[in-house]
Amino acid sequence: MFLASKKDKKDSVRIIADTFDANPSVNIVIGDGGIRTKKISRLADYAFIKALNRRGAYLSDNRMATALIFHSKSKSFSLKEIYLEVRFALSIPPKKVIQTLKREAYLKKHRTEDDHLYFWFLGAQKGAGHAAFELKDYLFELSKKEDLAIFLETSVPRNKVVYERYGFEIYHTWEDSGGGKPLWFMRRDPK
Repeated sequence: MFLASKKDKKDSVRIIADTFDANPSVNIVIGDGGIRTKKISRLADYAFIKALNRRGAYLSDNRMATALIFHSKSKSFSLKEIYLEVRFALSIPPKKVIQTLKREAYLKKHRTEDDHLYFWFLGAQKGAGHAAFELKDYLFELSKKEDLAIFLETSVPRNKVVYERYGFEIYHTWEDSGGGKPLWFMRRDPK
């Protein structure tokens, strides 16, 4: 596992775009119209640069899994990040932009601690072997070392079960975060 750099963007974006096509939360944001792969790639592009600017973009050693994890208090100003955010926003209908901004405000409001590690994305391609475990182990070690809880949200039931198996607890459920799907807010204390 290693901290990604700009030269690793292509791999990270590819993994996120490939693995998040069926994710309910992603689909709520990108909508049904237009070219889905283009919209998902633009979202992944923006997410990678945002995490990279906060020293939170990681790749597994075999380059088949990626994680976007960063300190909640880390701030960064980047014209590239703003450009990619606007480019993504222009690829979705205006109604979705407004819905996404409201959604983000709701998410931020329900993260209960000021300082934490925010686990934004984890994607692993088929055949990645233990790549996702490599990233998970690093994240848990970082949480312990810095004595910070890890926060995440998921709308995928099987992911919720996996996170619970690894010590995450649900602290809030948004019963209908869009499309009739619940969104689970989860946290894991440093151990």
